[in-house]
Amino acid sequence: MNYLCLLFVMCCAGLVNYTMAFDLGPLVRIAQCRVQCIENHSTDGTCDWYANRAETLCSECWQNCDTLETQWESSKSMCDEENYFHCPACKIPCHYRLSRIEEEVMPSSLPAPMRGPVKLNNQDIAIVLRKVGSTWKEEGFYPSTKIPSLRQDTWILVVEDEGLKHYSWEEWTPKLESLKDGAFVEATLSWTDVDVQLKKQREIEQKKFNDRIRQFYLEKYGEKVLSERNDNKNTPITEEVVRRFFFKRDNYDNDDNDNTKPTKTDSVRTDNDDVFGEKKYTDKDESYVVSWEPETGGLMGNQVVDTTSAQISLLPGTKYLVRIASNDGPGSYPIEIDTRPRPVLRWQYQPNFQDNINEWAIVAGFLSALLVLILITIIRTVTKRKTVDDVNEV
Repeated sequence: MNYLCLLFVMCCAGLVNYTMAFDLGPLVRIAQCRVQCIENHSTDGTCDWYANRAETLCSECWQNCDTLETQWESSKSMCDEENYFHCPACKIPCHYRLSRIEEEVMPSSLPAPMRGPVKLNNQDIAIVLRKVGSTWKEEGFYPSTKIPSLRQDTWILVVEDEGLKHYSWEEWTPKLESLKDGAFVEATLSWTDVDVQLKKQREIEQKKFNDRIRQFYLEKYGEKVLSERNDNKNTPITEEVVRRFFFKRDNYDNDDNDNTKPTKTDSVRTDNDDVFGEKKYTDKDESYVVSWEPETGGLMGNQVVDTTSAQISLLPGTKYLVRIASNDGPGSYPIEIDTRPRPVLRWQYQPNFQDNINEWAIVAGFLSALLVLILITIIRTVTKRKTVDDVNEV
C-alpha cells in the first residue's frame, strides 16, 4: 500500500512539473522546417491550402513538417529511399528531420518579450499561443503574408534566421526596491504586485473594447435614433433613452447591465477565469529566473529563486536590462538598472529675478523708503524753521 501511495505521489509530481514548465522545442522545429518550405517552394511567402483547391508543393511540405515532428514512428516511412525520391514535398521535411539537433527550448531561455504590433520578415514564421485555463495552447503557424495580431492572452513566437523573438500581451515588470554600491552593485527586486498589474491591464482593455462596441452602435444606429426621435410624434423617444444611447452614464464602469456582451475571441476575461498571472504568481512553489544583460549586449546572468523577490550582484559602470523569466510563459518585460556613477551636482549661484522675489521683502523695502522720505521731510522742516528764527532775531 505504501508503494502505491509513493507511486501516486511521484506521478502527481511529474504531472505538476509537466504542466508548470513546457518545452517549446517541437513547435520551434516545426516552424524552422516550414521556413525551409517557404524558401524552396514559395515565390510570395505563402504556403496556403484550401479545401476546394489542389494542394501545392509548398502546402504539402508545410504539412509534412508537422507530421514528421509529431508522428515520427507512424510516418517515417515517407523518408525511406523508395518513397523519398518520388515525393518532392517530402525531401525538405525528411532532410530536416534526419539532420536536425533535438534540444529543449524553455521559455526562460528566450530574450525579453516585445510589444506589438508583430513584425515578420518575408521568410519568418509566427507561432501563436493562447492561454486556455492554466496552460498555453498552440493556435496556429502564420507566414509573413498573414501577420497575426497580438490579442489578449496571446503569446506569439517568431522563428527567424537569427533565432527567436517573442511578443507578449501581458505587460508586467518587476520593481527595483534598492541599489547598494560597492565592489558589486547589489540590486534588490520584487514582483509581488503582478496580479495588480495584470488586472489593471485587463480593465483598460475592457474599457477599450466597450468603447469600440459603443462606437460601432453609434455609427450604425445613431442617425436612425435621432430620426425616430424627431419623426415619431405619437410615441417619441424619451430624453433619457437618447442620453443613455449617445453618452456614457456616470456609473458606466460599474454597471454590467449596460455593457454589450463582447464576442468570444475579442472579449476580456473575467476575474473568475483561471488566467495567467492570477494563480501562477501566487503559487508558493513557483520558481522564477531573474535574468539580466548589458543594454548594449554581452554576457547574460541568471539566478533561480522560489520567492517573489531577489537580490542580484551587478558590475558597476554598466546599464543593465533586468527581467523575470519563467518556464511557464513569456515572463516580464525588462526594466533598466543603471550602475554607472551618477554625476555630482555642483551648486552654482545663478541669479534669477523672478525666483528671488519675496512679497514681504517688497513691502519692507517700500516701508523703508517711505520712512526715509518722512525723516528727510521732518529734517528739512526743522532746519527751515530754525533758519527763519535766526533771521527774525537779527
